[in-house]
Amino acid sequence: MRGDEALAGTAGAAVQLEGVSYTYPGAAEPTLRSVSLEVPAGQCVVVTGPSGCGKTTLSRLVNGLVPHVYAGEVTGRVLVGGTEVAAWAPDELGVRVGSVFQNPRSQFVNLDVASEIAFGCENLGLPRAEIVERVEEAAAALGIRPLLDRSIEELSGGQKQAVILASALAMRPAVFVLDEPTASLDTASMMRLAEVVAALKAQGKTVIVSEHRLWWLHGVADRVVLMEEGTVAGDWDAASYGALPRAERAALGMRAWTVTEMEEEMAARAAVAPTASAEGSPAPATEAATAEGLTAEGLTAEGLTVAFRRKPPVLEGLSLAVAPGRVLGIVGRNGAGKTTLLRCLSGLTRERAGSVALDGRALAARERPGTVHLVMQEPGYQLFADSARAELRLPDAETDELLAAFGLTACAERHPLSLSGGERQRLAIAAGIAQGARALVLDEPTSGLDRANMERVAAVLCRVAAAGAPVALVTHDYEFLCAVCDEVAEVEGGRVSARYDLDPVHAARVRTRFGF
Repeated sequence: MRGDEALAGTAGAAVQLEGVSYTYPGAAEPTLRSVSLEVPAGQCVVVTGPSGCGKTTLSRLVNGLVPHVYAGEVTGRVLVGGTEVAAWAPDELGVRVGSVFQNPRSQFVNLDVASEIAFGCENLGLPRAEIVERVEEAAAALGIRPLLDRSIEELSGGQKQAVILASALAMRPAVFVLDEPTASLDTASMMRLAEVVAALKAQGKTVIVSEHRLWWLHGVADRVVLMEEGTVAGDWDAASYGALPRAERAALGMRAWTVTEMEEEMAARAAVAPTASAEGSPAPATEAATAEGLTAEGLTAEGLTVAFRRKPPVLEGLSLAVAPGRVLGIVGRNGAGKTTLLRCLSGLTRERAGSVALDGRALAARERPGTVHLVMQEPGYQLFADSARAELRLPDAETDELLAAFGLTACAERHPLSLSGGERQRLAIAAGIAQGARALVLDEPTSGLDRANMERVAAVLCRVAAAGAPVALVTHDYEFLCAVCDEVAEVEGGRVSARYDLDPVHAARVRTRFGF
């Protein structure tokens, strides 16, 4: 039976959790404690809460990874379409529940985009003509039709995320479980995803979204569920949630609900700490960044050109300067070359032409790692020790202080890969600071972070910059950009197309860049 037919005629709840507790194998304490939740068909529910509160585990219960992949101990009942999840065979459940994981790499089974989107439909035994139709329809819905002939390995992180979303859409399940689906998406893609979720609701589909960034779900989500320490701590319909005082939502650790709230935070920050624009020395909002104006201080790139396998350059003559004590936000669409720029600055990718310097001294690619520390978009790939404490390689007292600064004290003896996505992100940033890096570059540093940890990372980056280090970060997180960055550089066509201070004067330009 096809996914869009599998739950036809099911009355009442599409998903039910009844007094569910779950403990991972070897864990001393349960991750979920007596969770009860009912989601009617056709409803979109956003599940939010601090990193490690159990959101991802709840998703795994609904999509069957618990108990089919993760064993552990489960008490209570989890039902999809009125049938307990444990009673479905994995292939049967896969037709009924479409899943999108936080890390898209963990879901790929093919080498090219079209084959990846078609894979699930092929397993259903659908006619070729219908498979082609579904692939085209899903790709068009997410704006990735130009990528259909591309290799998966050529895609940016955001493009990979969109491909996994399209793969789930093509299966047409009755229930969608999305775990941090916007972690790598640019704003245009997030807004497109919001339209897709709204369309799914109109078709009677059920959508459960585990998410920290909430603004894109404003006007789409029907309910907001807050989890804390493995329990449901709050459950509001969208109108009631929006009516809560902003200070109360912030105290609960919730991120901004609207774009306006994010901009108000930027204005408040600018009022406390005026940027260079307010002091009379801005880079004009219309100025395209070139080699002109680069200084000998800080982290500089001049004339960078990077290309792969005889393909058109990803970066072409790009020049950029990050002054000591400043935090530069690098923005642009998915696939614009932002991650390639960071990899080049940190020595992981070698430029074909151009140079990188720190405080006036040119650095060969082999000299940059460690000196210019890159925090990757998927930090699990750069954590190698057997505990968070060992990852920092500092004396105990200094390690304790740094772990505390990042809210990782309770994780000190845990293996890095056992941490939540947000916890791994913070540990990777802490590791760069521990290495004594003289410049810090970060790729989507708030991927998987809740409000408290976003603010904690923002505070630490500001402290690093205040100590004199240049900091550059790539982000699609408008809320974080408003909270931490002094300047914005727009990357387009392999170059920095514009650069300006981030302040209320340039708020309209930033809004336009982000597609609001």
